[in-house]
Amino acid sequence: MIRLIVFSGLILNFLIAQIDQIPVIKLKLADGSETTLEEIYHTGPVLIDFWALWCAPCLKAMRHLDDLQEKYRVQGFTILGINLDTERSQSKVKSYIRSKGYGFTVALDPSQESYRRLNGTAMPFTLLVNSTGKIVYRHSGYVPGDEKIFETEIQSILSSLEQSQ
Repeated sequence: MIRLIVFSGLILNFLIAQIDQIPVIKLKLADGSETTLEEIYHTGPVLIDFWALWCAPCLKAMRHLDDLQEKYRVQGFTILGINLDTERSQSKVKSYIRSKGYGFTVALDPSQESYRRLNGTAMPFTLLVNSTGKIVYRHSGYVPGDEKIFETEIQSILSSLEQSQ
C-alpha cells in the first residue's frame, strides 16, 4: 500500500511538473506597472527567464538574452526576465538592469509565486511560450552555448508563426 501511495505521488508530481499551458499570473514590472503573462504572450512569442542577482549563471545569460531580444524584436518576440530576489533587494535589481542597459521587460516576484506555479526547477529557469500561452520549450540552468539553443528554439517558433499566417 505504501508503495502505491509513493508511486502515485511520483506520477502526480511528474504530471504537474509538465504543465504545458501558462496559468493566469499577475506580474509587477520593475517600472511599477502591473500586467499579466497573458497580456505579454498575446503580443507574440515570449521567452520567460527566471533569475536573481545572487545567481551567477543567470547574470551571464542575461547579456545573450538581451541580444536575442534585439535581434528578434521586430518579429514580435519578447524576453521577460522575472527576478526572484527579495523585496529588500528590489532597488538593487532595478539599478543592475539600468547599469547594464538591458532592453527587455523585467518583472519582480519576491514571493517567487510565478516560479512555483510554473514549476521552476533550477536557476536560471527558462520557458519559451507561444502566443496562445503554450509552453513549447523549457530549460534549467545556463552554460555558455545555451544561448545558441535558445536562438534555435526562437527561430523555430517564429518560423511556425510565419507559416501559419
